[in-house]
Amino acid sequence: MFNPAVTSGVDLFVNIVIVLASFAAAVSFIDFRNTNKKEEKEG
Repeated sequence: MFNPAVTSGVDLFVNIVIVLASFAAAVSFIDFRNTNKKEEKEG
């Protein structure tokens, strides 16, 4: 890819932020999917 002029600490921080954001998105998606399943059963 590319080699920006940043330290390895910034690279690690960015990777941690990406992992946390991905985890939050996955949890939100699973919650959204489960909510839709409950609504289909009720209605």
